[in-house]
Amino acid sequence: GEGEEGDEPAKTQTLTLRPEGDGASGDGGVVDEMLMPNAEGDGMTALQRNGKNYKMETMEIDCSLPQVFTVTSELSNYPDWCGTGIKTVTERLRKGDYVEAVYKAGAFGYMFDFVLGFTMEDMKSVSFECLEGGNIKRLEGGYQFVQKGADKCRVYFEINAELAGFIPRFVQESIAKLILGIAVGELKKYAESDRCQRDLEARG
Repeated sequence: GEGEEGDEPAKTQTLTLRPEGDGASGDGGVVDEMLMPNAEGDGMTALQRNGKNYKMETMEIDCSLPQVFTVTSELSNYPDWCGTGIKTVTERLRKGDYVEAVYKAGAFGYMFDFVLGFTMEDMKSVSFECLEGGNIKRLEGGYQFVQKGADKCRVYFEINAELAGFIPRFVQESIAKLILGIAVGELKKYAESDRCQRDLEARG
């Protein structure tokens, strides 16, 4: 039938969170994996989680939480696993758990130069917000991690993105979906791979 894509392994869930008080409670243990772990609080960056530009994905990854946290917090190595969209990532400031990084990225014929400020909470979260955007009006979000066993963790990734008005809405939607696919799907592939183990060992 229409919309069937066959059985894809490790299919992600794209979610738009419901506003509070719509009867979402009472779902038993489902809520745990359908909402960000701190969705009841202010959030990592106080995201507008019910806005039209908000997207979230979650997936279990078959490797230890420390390994996944290391991969997501080593910003300068993002091009190793993020595909061709991210051209370069250069750290310009590191102060404790706070890092600023300069990005050059491109997708669907558009190029983006921007600066993200990252806040790392050891083994719990990696959050970011756009400091300098150019064609980006708003870009914020991040990862949260929940240990599920010795060699398994659940990763949550959320993003709130709005690009300059001259970029068509369908292109903005496509870019948001691309970011989600990379942030969770490509992360899973890389984190579970032998190449990731070799890269981490080589970097000490």
